[in-house]
Amino acid sequence: MKIIEKGVLQKSEIFFHIPSEFAKKALYCLHDSGLFYCDDKYIVERNMYNNFLIMLIRKGTMTIKYRDQEFQVRKNTLVFLNCHEPHSYLANEDVFFEWFHFSGIACQPYFDFLFEKSGCIFSIENNIVIPECMDQILHMAEKGNINEHFVSMSIHKIMYELNEVSNESTDIQEKIILQAIAYIENHFHTEINLTELAQYVNLTAFHFSRVFKKYTGYSPYEYVLNFRINHAKQLLQNTNLSIKKISLTSGFNSDTHFITTFKKHTNLTPKQFREIQF
Repeated sequence: MKIIEKGVLQKSEIFFHIPSEFAKKALYCLHDSGLFYCDDKYIVERNMYNNFLIMLIRKGTMTIKYRDQEFQVRKNTLVFLNCHEPHSYLANEDVFFEWFHFSGIACQPYFDFLFEKSGCIFSIENNIVIPECMDQILHMAEKGNINEHFVSMSIHKIMYELNEVSNESTDIQEKIILQAIAYIENHFHTEINLTELAQYVNLTAFHFSRVFKKYTGYSPYEYVLNFRINHAKQLLQNTNLSIKKISLTSGFNSDTHFITTFKKHTNLTPKQFREIQF
């Protein structure tokens, strides 16, 4: 079926399906789907839509807004949204994407599981299974000949593949964080800022901060500060260096700053800590 909507170009198509009662109870159910060619006037803003959405960007770039976050997505990116929550997406330029809305009793826990690991945006640059599943679902929808069991199996396969993509992404992110930590350990005695750390691992400052806290439990600033304080503790207990020398060696710009920060985090002055018997 052709669709007339602002920003949606004429060659776009939308397909509808009414799930059987059995599918509603036991399967992942397809509700509507489409092939959309859009220009930069295309925008969707919803407070709620009673389904889940999977979109595969085939061409161009889009902006996705979900849970107070904004994502820029490009070709070979898959978007998985829980449309029961407020969300919006818009085209930044001419785009082509495939999409479908679906439901099922396992949708919410599976979405929550994947969102906790990787959010709602997945790069599938090197994945061949997901595009193939999308093509099969949309081909059946276009023909109006839906095999509900096959569609359910294909949707489940897509989510299985997203989990695999998440695991690969997790491994990569872990390596990035370990790389950043090694940099901190080698440069903690000098000035380190967020921009410098993010550039070192080739991430934006925002993305780096989010990933770093996810893996360490601390912001980059907190991690650097804790490392400096712990280094100072070692020197206080194992050397006779002056407080001033320890402050500089540990990366603080003055002994006054060091003493104030140390007491704030330990409830002891450096001198009091030095006198403790362990």
